[in-house]
Amino acid sequence: MNVLSCPRVLLLFLAIPLVLGGCSVASTVRPESYYDGVRAASLDRDEPVSLFPGDASVLTDDAIRRILDYRYAPPTLSRIALMPAGRQMWSGWSEGLAVATEQLERDVVEVLEASPRVYDAAFLPSVLTPERRSVPHLREAAARFQADLMFVYRSFCRSFQKYRVFRDNRARAFCGVEAVLIDTRTGVVPLSAVASRTFDVEQSAGDLNFRETVLKAQLAAVAGSLSEVVSDVVDLLEAQQDSGEPG
Repeated sequence: MNVLSCPRVLLLFLAIPLVLGGCSVASTVRPESYYDGVRAASLDRDEPVSLFPGDASVLTDDAIRRILDYRYAPPTLSRIALMPAGRQMWSGWSEGLAVATEQLERDVVEVLEASPRVYDAAFLPSVLTPERRSVPHLREAAARFQADLMFVYRSFCRSFQKYRVFRDNRARAFCGVEAVLIDTRTGVVPLSAVASRTFDVEQSAGDLNFRETVLKAQLAAVAGSLSEVVSDVVDLLEAQQDSGEPG
């Protein structure tokens, strides 16, 4: 499912690059056989413990065991808070790119809310964004927002200038999105995903300079990468419903 492969706004504002390739990697849901092993281990009195006693100052062996043995199931119905991490360089360049970024965010919300497992999806208000981005602080912000899940993502881009040696108006770049889904109640991260795109881009007559050309192409590539990650979130939430198991 490629839910954001062609966001409406990108067709209006962005010079679509030639996509050369892409990849997506997401964490795997635990198989049923894993829990069979957990049940078998619970009958063994000689359960493994940490070989490093100092680790208990962070998490005790019992706490780690409960976390690893916990069988996660997504809520039957969720509110999702979204939070981009890091600086979005495109929105500060021009009004067109700022509008394109806002439209992309609305498209993400619409895709999530189209799932029967999501009753609401919204970006976390800036006044609730914690200064420290640790999981405990993110959980607190999500709880105040009454969000069952928090979707945190970070985009990254690299441009390879050596491709301009042969053509001044052409560059090759690599962009992607890294994301995690945090369950507010438990603090568990049931999903992590990374998606990326490699693309070529040529400067158009309407671009102010080559920097604007690159920024447009980067935003388009990030949109494609974000589509893969959001698809993974929807698949996780709907997988249990498809299996007929209770939430």
